[in-house]
Amino acid sequence: MNFVTSPLIAEALALRSALTAALNLDVTRIKMFSDNSTLIRAINNDVQIKEIFGIVKDIQQIASASVDISFSFFSRNLNMEADELAKRTLSDSLVSSPFLG
Repeated sequence: MNFVTSPLIAEALALRSALTAALNLDVTRIKMFSDNSTLIRAINNDVQIKEIFGIVKDIQQIASASVDISFSFFSRNLNMEADELAKRTLSDSLVSSPFLG
């Protein structure tokens, strides 16, 4: 999938992909962090969001196969280096996109 309709969906898909990759590598202790509190609250069953309901259910089902897993909110303000790296990577990928040529 190349395009998604919202940042929330994109982050949920990325988290699901990372979780699947970790479990495929037989990682049994996983701590997932996100700066998207809505996504974390949905995964932890604090709120239901129609837009990502199916993806969240996938994440929860995949997570149930893990021995030790947690999902936590981590403020972007407390992780400025990773935020800047993500923005730079996105910018670089858009600049080098063959579709923009």
